[in-house]
Amino acid sequence: MIRSCSAKAALIGVIVCGATARETVPPRLDIRTEKLETFFRAYNCPAPHHIDEYLSAADAKSIDYRLLPAISVVESTCGSYERMNNRWGWNNAQSGFPSVREGIEFISAQLAENPSYKDKPIEEKLVTYNPDWLYVRQVQRLMRQIGN
Repeated sequence: MIRSCSAKAALIGVIVCGATARETVPPRLDIRTEKLETFFRAYNCPAPHHIDEYLSAADAKSIDYRLLPAISVVESTCGSYERMNNRWGWNNAQSGFPSVREGIEFISAQLAENPSYKDKPIEEKLVTYNPDWLYVRQVQRLMRQIGN
């Protein structure tokens, strides 16, 4: 009986210690976070960088996570010259958003679901967004700077 109790106590201790150890292990870092942070710092973008919002929206809408950050650098120097929380020149910068987060979500949804953009490769999405080929190439160059 004593061995049985000791074995149970030891088992419970292992389970408890194992659970505690798992809780203290930091979550696995998303390498995209570091890439975007490096990119935004390289362009002296004002904080906050909204990296979590960019990644969440890109994942939720299945678009390239680099697209909106690259557009933001071209359109507003990543927020340095934004108007009405519009860092992406949406609607020729004539309209805005209640917050940057809502702007990220709205434009991500447009690029993923709006018939003008839906199911197009990135280059075609960009041509629809702004038909100037210099603009398209500039955004693509910035996306390559961020990395894969």
